Amino acid sequence: MDKLSVLRECNRVLKLGGSVAGYVIHVPVGLTEAQERRAADLGPPDVAASASPEVLAQTAGLTIVLREDVTDAFRSTCAALSAARRDLENELRADEGDDFYEEERRKKSAMLLGIDEGILCRSLVVANKR
Repeated sequence: MDKLSVLRECNRVLKLGGSVAGYVIHVPVGLTEAQERRAADLGPPDVAASASPEVLAQTAGLTIVLREDVTDAFRSTCAALSAARRDLENELRADEGDDFYEEERRKKSAMLLGIDEGILCRSLVVANKR
């Protein structure tokens, strides 16, 4: 399910004044087309195709009351997870299989690269039903 559909469903089930909170990976405003393509390659599915958190919330009928950039903490978490997967490589390969292990390793490495290049961000967003 895409981000807008999730937010619309949240709006549908919330009472007036109710809140929804979540973390969202997104691209910063003002990227070039080449940077957006790179972000799409390095980030999760549809990260560059999605509108900004503000536009998504507004389109879904919600109002953002808090948006906090947590990219630094997200980078630290990705790096720690990547290191843990390397430390446990033999066990994880045995449990997950080589293909899954390699795909997860590739995803984490790509995400770290996107964060370090400044083309992938993560924010904590809180929105209210209007």
